[in-house]
Amino acid sequence: MTTSSSEKAELVRVLARGDVLALAFGAMIGWGWIVLTGTAIQSAGSVGAILAFIVGGLAIVLVGLTYAELASAMPKVGGEHVYSYRALGHWPSFFCTWAIILGYLSVVAFEAVALPTVVEHLAPNSRGDVRHRLAV
Repeated sequence: MTTSSSEKAELVRVLARGDVLALAFGAMIGWGWIVLTGTAIQSAGSVGAILAFIVGGLAIVLVGLTYAELASAMPKVGGEHVYSYRALGHWPSFFCTWAIILGYLSVVAFEAVALPTVVEHLAPNSRGDVRHRLAV
């Protein structure tokens, strides 16, 4: 990004639409919810899990509609940071952007919790084998 002293610095678009779509799909859908669905059904029951998915789906629809409106109203690169900057100003936007980053990190932590479940499904009794080897 090169700017002269008279030009205003702006973010440069480096991701294509397909890249952004792939990142968004992976971040929102992920694989953690698929792995942990069985645990949710066991703890909440079938009706509770169905209601949770319906409520979550409706919330995601509202978020998607909001993003659609914001993206058409402010077609600038930067997404949530641009939206919060225009609505709140410099410092509140700074804190909002960091809160979003920490939210993304919590999604990573949630999906990391599902990793042992995936390993257990792919290699049943692997946990018992390790304990047996350590005991010998």
